[in-house]
Amino acid sequence: MATLTIPNTFVNGATIVAAEHNANFTAVKTFVDGLASGTNFDAGAINTEDIAAAAITASKIATGAVTAAKIETSVALTTPNIGAATGTSLTTTGQVIGRFTISPVVGTYSFVLADEGKLTEFDNAGATNVTIQNDSGANFPVGAQLLAVQTGAGQVTFVAGGGVTLNATPGLKLRAQYSSAVLIKRAANSWIILGDLAA
Repeated sequence: MATLTIPNTFVNGATIVAAEHNANFTAVKTFVDGLASGTNFDAGAINTEDIAAAAITASKIATGAVTAAKIETSVALTTPNIGAATGTSLTTTGQVIGRFTISPVVGTYSFVLADEGKLTEFDNAGATNVTIQNDSGANFPVGAQLLAVQTGAGQVTFVAGGGVTLNATPGLKLRAQYSSAVLIKRAANSWIILGDLAA
């Protein structure tokens, strides 16, 4: 490694004494040490490349410095987003992200938007019709999933609302008590039903 040589005179010929050498080396060392910690830079002089990921910790971030508005300007969030997550929709218990809400129903029924993400239980003694509304009645997003289970003795039949197409095999009925199905919206006014079905 090359050796740094410091001349013992200034440009104007003045002699540098030992004390000045020491002071200059101390100042240089302080500055160089500061490069690693960033203490010698103001906020506008630090680039992303200057900061190691491990150097940023929760204790170094000022309270209130990270806001939803700042995140949303640089990260594309979908709905529901981080700010919209409330209640028990997200949890850190083990690996659980969410749980189904159980929604008991008695009598004939038409699915509504609030049923997405729920397990709808049909507990009827007699046969029951369950209608899937068209987009003008309940405009579910494409890919929406509705879960249904027949907990009563009355057989559940899925019925298409006006203009709705339901695709299933062998038929549109739940086969028996405790049979279940998932209804998936695959296009506008078009659904597919998967599960324990009967003609």
